[in-house]
Amino acid sequence: MDLETKHRSLTKSELHLMNLLWDKGEATVNDLLAMMPEPRPAYTTTLTVMRVLASKGIVEAKLGSGKAHIYVPIMTREEYTQGFMEETRNTLFKGSFSALLSFFAERERLAADEVERIIALLKKNQKE
Repeated sequence: MDLETKHRSLTKSELHLMNLLWDKGEATVNDLLAMMPEPRPAYTTTLTVMRVLASKGIVEAKLGSGKAHIYVPIMTREEYTQGFMEETRNTLFKGSFSALLSFFAERERLAADEVERIIALLKKNQKE
């Protein structure tokens, strides 16, 4: 996967469908619609978003039985998250990881075990 695709931002609608697709592994438009709460978007709206995701190189459309395409993610959730967070760090926090971490640490109420886990991850990172 190229660097441009890895760092491509998704719209809210695209990200919603990608989360469903990442959870399922592969799905038709009808499968995705069945996973959504009411009121569901129109079939054609969902199909359009999936076609856009395919044109962006984020999913692949494979011909299933009948006319329905089966959509398969090309980009993993982790790859997308990494690119998104790198872009966020670079654009909103001037490339500073400590500024990004401080932003959340000052606004979130973390349980003691969460703080310990974060400290352990930071210490592990420092050793490597």
